[in-house]
Amino acid sequence: MSTPLTLVYDGDCGLCRACVRWVERRDGAKLITTMPSANCTWDDANTLPFATTVVVRRADGDTLVRSSAVAATLQSLPGVWRLIGTLVLSLNTVAPVRKGFDTLYDAVARHRRMISNGLVRLGLLDASCRIEKA
Repeated sequence: MSTPLTLVYDGDCGLCRACVRWVERRDGAKLITTMPSANCTWDDANTLPFATTVVVRRADGDTLVRSSAVAATLQSLPGVWRLIGTLVLSLNTVAPVRKGFDTLYDAVARHRRMISNGLVRLGLLDASCRIEKA
């Protein structure tokens, strides 16, 4: 069963923006509210790791990061995405598995500029997803 959630992402990251647009196109039930981290006004926003990860907060206040945040987002989408999200969240209850998924998430996050710009060059993302040097 899908539950509403809020997804907070790095609005300066082209790959992040592209992923959020992908989620929004598939969220027919409008269960997911998205916002760039610069717009987040949560009371604890200054304590959350927005610079290094996507952050998801469920309606019950549960906050998830990294691979668990991605899985919870997928779980709120219909069809096969819900199944994948549910599976990953279930697997993430096993610490070594979660560590593996989080390591993969961290590798993509560390190289997101290169990945984003490469996908733009290949024509797989539009030019608005290009990330200039910091």
